[in-house]
Amino acid sequence: MEINTSENFLAKEDISYNNDGHNSSIKSTLIMIIMGFVVTIVIGFEIFSYTSIKYYYESALTDSMKNQANINQFQFSNYMNRYDLSEIIIGDKNLFYRQNETQVQILDNSGKVLFDSLASDYVGRKLESTDVIAAIEGKQAFFRTERQDTGERVVSLSYPLLSSDQHIGIIRLTSSREKVFERVRADMFWYILFGLIVIGSALALAFFAASRFIRPINELIKVSEKFAQGDYMVKAKIEGNNEISELAYTLNSLSENIIKREDMKNEFISSVSHELRTPLTSIKGWAITLQAPEMQKNEDMMNQGLKIIEDEGDRLSMMVEDLLDFSRLFSSNFKYDKEVLNIVDLVKQVYTQLKPRTESSNIDFVFTSVYKEIPVFADKRRVKEVFINIIDNAIKFSHEEGRIEILVDQDDDDVSISVIDNGEGIKEDEIAFVVSKFYKGSSSKSHTGLGLSISEEIVKAHGGRLVIKSKYTVGTTVSVVIPRYEDEKDK
Repeated sequence: MEINTSENFLAKEDISYNNDGHNSSIKSTLIMIIMGFVVTIVIGFEIFSYTSIKYYYESALTDSMKNQANINQFQFSNYMNRYDLSEIIIGDKNLFYRQNETQVQILDNSGKVLFDSLASDYVGRKLESTDVIAAIEGKQAFFRTERQDTGERVVSLSYPLLSSDQHIGIIRLTSSREKVFERVRADMFWYILFGLIVIGSALALAFFAASRFIRPINELIKVSEKFAQGDYMVKAKIEGNNEISELAYTLNSLSENIIKREDMKNEFISSVSHELRTPLTSIKGWAITLQAPEMQKNEDMMNQGLKIIEDEGDRLSMMVEDLLDFSRLFSSNFKYDKEVLNIVDLVKQVYTQLKPRTESSNIDFVFTSVYKEIPVFADKRRVKEVFINIIDNAIKFSHEEGRIEILVDQDDDDVSISVIDNGEGIKEDEIAFVVSKFYKGSSSKSHTGLGLSISEEIVKAHGGRLVIKSKYTVGTTVSVVIPRYEDEKDK
C-alpha cells in the first residue's frame, strides 16, 4: 500500500504560480467591468444631454418662428385684409412682415412665390416642399433642409394667411439653424469635459478598488505557495468579515488539519513499522532457531516455534488486511455488493464465531435479541467485518471474567446493534478521535488504529451511523445504527 505524503498529494516541485499574470487578469477584469459600466452611463448621459440641448434650442427657434407667424397673421387680418396680396407687395404695404429677422416669402394658394425678402430666384417659382403643401391645405408645418449653394442648415415654417376665414395665401419664414448648433456645441463642450472627468475619476477609483481587492488575494496566494512547498506553519492574515477572510480562515484550518494528519501519519508509519517489525523479528528468530541441528530432535521446541511462527503470521496477515481494507474502502472506485439480508442472523454468526475467544478469557459473552428477523439492504461481507472489528475490540479491552453483551433492537426506521462491555473504557480526551484514521490512543493494546475508522466508513456507506459512548475504567458501548429494509422503498 502506498502511503500519501505531503510531497505526493501536493506535488510541490511541479506547482508554481505566476502572481502577476493571475492578479493582472483579475484586476483588469474588475477595472474593465467598472469602466464599462461607467463609460456606458457617461455615453448615455452625453447622448441624452446632446438630444435635450438640441431639442431645447430648436424648440426655442421654432416657437419664436411660430410667434412671429402668428403676429404676422394678426397684423394682416386686422390691417391688411382689405388689400389683395399682389397689391400689398406692389404697393409696398408689407410692413406687417418687414420686422422679421428671418427670410420671408409670400406665396399664393398654389404655392407660387410672390415675394422673397432675400430677392432669391425662387420668386415666380412654385414650391412643393412638405411644409408648403401642408399650408395649402390650411395647416402650419416645418421643413428642415440645407441651402444648396452654401450648405447652411435651415428650418422653414409655412403658415396660412387668412382674411375673414378665407385662405388667401401663405407666409413662409426661413431661419438658419447654425446658431442652434453653435450653442449646442458650446454647451456640449462642458458636458463632454464633465464626462471625461467622471471617466478619469472612475478609472482611478476602479484601479484603487481593484488593487485593494487583489491585495489580500496576493497574500493568500503566497500562503498557498508556502503550503505547496511543504511549509504548513505559515498562517494567512484574517482581516474583516467577508468571503476573503473566510477563505483565509479556511486555509488556516487546512494547514492545521494537514499538520495534525502529518503527525498522525508519521505516528502511524512509526507504529506500523514497529508492529510489523515485532512479528517479523520473532518469525525470523524462530526460523533460524529451528534450523539448528539440535532442534531437529526436540519435538516440543519445534512445535512451539512453529506455533509462534503461525501466530505471528496470522498477526501480520491481520495487519496487512486492515491496510488493504483502508486502501480499498477509501477509494472512489470501490463498490459495495449490497443485498437484502437478515441482520439478526448475521450478528448471531459473528457471535458464534468469536465466542471461543471469550471462553478462553473467561468473559461472559451474551447475545440478546427479541427479534428473529430484521431485514436490511447491505453488503454482507463488509457489515460482518464491522461487527468483527467492534466485538474484537471489546474482547481486547475487556478484563478477564468481564462481560460483553450484543443487543439487537429496532424502531420504526432503523435497526440498532449495540456491543456493550465493562472493560477499561476510553479516556474523555480520546473518545472524539477513536474513529480517526491512524489514531491509536494511549492504550498499548491498539494496533494499526484503522479498525474503527474502517467500520465507520462502511456504516456511513450504508446510510447509517456509528455511535460510541464510553466512560474510562467503566466500559464502552458501540452502536451500529442502519436503516431497515422495506419493500416499498426504491433501493
